[in-house]
Amino acid sequence: MNKLKVVLVGNPNVGKTALLNALTGRKEKTGNWPGVTVQKRTGMFNFRGVDIEVIDLPGVYTLSCESIEEKVARDFLISGDYDVVVNIVDGESLEKSFYLTLELLEMGINPIVAVNKIDAVQNLKSYVKNLSKILGLKVVPVSAITREGLEELSENILKQALEKEVSYFQIRYPEEIENAISLLELKLQSSKPFLKELPKRWIAVKLLENDKEIENLTVKSFGEEFKELLEKILSDLKNKLKSEPGEVIIKTRFETAKQLTKGVFEESLSSVSRIEDCVDKFLTHPLTGIPAFALIMFFVFKLTFLVGDWLGGLVDDFFSRVLPDIVKHLHLPGFVESLVNDGILAGIGAVLTFLPLLATLYFLMAFLEDTGYMARASALWDNFVRIFGLNGASVIPLILGFGCNVPAVFSTRTIKSEKKRLITMMIIPWISCSARLPVYVLFTSAFFKEHQTAIVISLYFLGIFFALLFSLVLSKVFPGDEEFFIELPRYRLPSLRLVLNQTYIEVREFFVKAGTVILAVSVVIWILASLPPGVSYASESSVLGSIGKKLVAIFSPMGIEDWKPVVALITGAIAKEVVVGTLGTLYGNEESLAQELKSTFTPESAIAFMIFTLLYIPCIATIASIKQETGGWKYPLILIGVELVVAWLVAVGIYNLLV
Repeated sequence: MNKLKVVLVGNPNVGKTALLNALTGRKEKTGNWPGVTVQKRTGMFNFRGVDIEVIDLPGVYTLSCESIEEKVARDFLISGDYDVVVNIVDGESLEKSFYLTLELLEMGINPIVAVNKIDAVQNLKSYVKNLSKILGLKVVPVSAITREGLEELSENILKQALEKEVSYFQIRYPEEIENAISLLELKLQSSKPFLKELPKRWIAVKLLENDKEIENLTVKSFGEEFKELLEKILSDLKNKLKSEPGEVIIKTRFETAKQLTKGVFEESLSSVSRIEDCVDKFLTHPLTGIPAFALIMFFVFKLTFLVGDWLGGLVDDFFSRVLPDIVKHLHLPGFVESLVNDGILAGIGAVLTFLPLLATLYFLMAFLEDTGYMARASALWDNFVRIFGLNGASVIPLILGFGCNVPAVFSTRTIKSEKKRLITMMIIPWISCSARLPVYVLFTSAFFKEHQTAIVISLYFLGIFFALLFSLVLSKVFPGDEEFFIELPRYRLPSLRLVLNQTYIEVREFFVKAGTVILAVSVVIWILASLPPGVSYASESSVLGSIGKKLVAIFSPMGIEDWKPVVALITGAIAKEVVVGTLGTLYGNEESLAQELKSTFTPESAIAFMIFTLLYIPCIATIASIKQETGGWKYPLILIGVELVVAWLVAVGIYNLLV
């Protein structure tokens, strides 16, 4: 036995990812499960000479397939493509965690039960010994934070792979349901290959729970006669129980889980729970929670941009000034020097300039997530944003979008619902990021000095309006799952080691995946701005200039008759602040650019240009981030097309209303 495949399964927020990090160090990989945006984490570690691959399944509360996460988890467990299952349960919330454990046992899966957070609960170790006897399973107390119990867990993984221990524990349902299960088990004895791999009792229970996926598989195997039999059994049960059979099954599981955890927390957590309840009332009530949320987000923004902009500025200076000076002294041919400075260094600089900002934000968000506050913030805003097809977890990414769309896209990972996460990602680019502000300031100072503040604020509200409008549309168009509740995990002091490790993983992923797209697009734009050989960079004679002149006809309905602003919008795809720099370069005098613009724009066309800048495509870093998070180019391309059309229609419409 040289290799093993281990799968981690458990509820959200029980510490699965933290345990993966603790076991594998920084050797884990991230991506998406095939065909969905649900994140997939895997990692490797070696124990006693055995290479162990660890797969972290999406966090789920049940295996009912009502959400995409549940379907991904259940399909993988059914596939059998693993050697050992480790069920992570939350030591601070055992009753809720054990519901999933009971479902795994019914599926015929005999997991190692890893009871996490033993450092937070005093009497958990003695309880674990009794639990192992009750379930007939290996039960290991662990702490992903202190790393306690990891060696014992690894030892048990090797033993489980060899021994294939089978649990003798079985839930006993009311007699009427047990009789129905027995009847269905008899009918399922001659099932086809797919169903043969699954315990007949589990299939019977799922049929009684009205699981449509399992029902379709059984009807496909046995025909319509089986469906008629099932309907009769369900009808008879409903009459006998005076309730839906599925509801009775769920209730029985919860009662069984409660019995398994009886007495564990009566002494250790009762006083803590009362304090937490008081804090929750303060943080989730609109009158007190919203000011608290605003204050916390203010400090997150302040620290993110204070630290991120300072470090990003140093990186930007290094790539825009120090390195170009070094390249200049190398006396390279002009074409090569331009490629290095304006293409390669500009592209790498665009990537690295984001890293301090992202690292600061990821650190702060991971810190807040680890305290348990982020779930409270989601609950606070949930009712309001549901009007627009979102949920409370969408609020923080949207707020972060005002600073920078890139970290806002990555912060959508806290949204458990695939549908809500996708919608939130798609509307973030409508939020006016800080990089667009230099464009607003330039044009308002040139044309609307007396009303500058009002116009800039109006542009921000216009972006919010289209974001919420687009969200409403997408919520009707995109099929998907729905979150029914927001879990409020217990408060705790964050682990600095885990927060730093999570920050490192997120930054590395952005640099490796999104960074390659940014660099590639930067080089392509350089090529267009530098060809044919010998022309001035981004001049009228360059390929980019020729493209700009040909596109002027598209922009003339909004009052733009010069090719230079069009080229500025094209280069603005790299970053929105590049629009101002490009205009300064093309008009030849960046210091008096405002005066130069007055000879090209009218006040009405200036308004149209700002609106187009607000609504048209986001920077390539944002596009690359969305591409990475959605696992392909489908949604980024849809977004680009929609934003270009909407930006043009709105800019043209408002221009014609004003003239």
